[in-house]
Amino acid sequence: MTDALVSSSDITLGPGVVLTRTGAVISDDISLEDWGHALGVCQAMANATMWSLGDLLVYGHEHAQWGETYSQFLDMTGKSYSSLTKAAYLARQYPHDERIEGLSWSHHMEAASIKDKDERHQLLTQAKDEGWTREQIHDHRTGTDAKTLAPAAHTCPSCGHQF
Repeated sequence: MTDALVSSSDITLGPGVVLTRTGAVISDDISLEDWGHALGVCQAMANATMWSLGDLLVYGHEHAQWGETYSQFLDMTGKSYSSLTKAAYLARQYPHDERIEGLSWSHHMEAASIKDKDERHQLLTQAKDEGWTREQIHDHRTGTDAKTLAPAAHTCPSCGHQF
């Protein structure tokens, strides 16, 4: 990896991988282990970035005296209004001590509509323990998982009895 490709804002994800503002610069001779490590670090950073964006937006909103400057900084993100409001909403819904490490920001977003914090925490803990995807949290929350797991009912054409 040449020094010309590395700037002061770049982040080393692991041996042979540098994250730049426009993507990853990867050594031609990177090992599978180092590649896998860098991939995991990249994913962890992506997850942390959404949480951090929300935390920063909430903090900025709480400082009304920043006024117009706060709005100007929002323009710096290049994110849509929808993305920014979702990030701030989720940061408000889950204070740091209520975030489940090992689950993505999207997992938390899927469970955010559950108003009872204990129920929500229990669902997220179960999701982490059982390795659920975001979609599985959705299915469990909406009850569609029970419908898909239940065996199909059969109806007798003569008497209408279901078994």
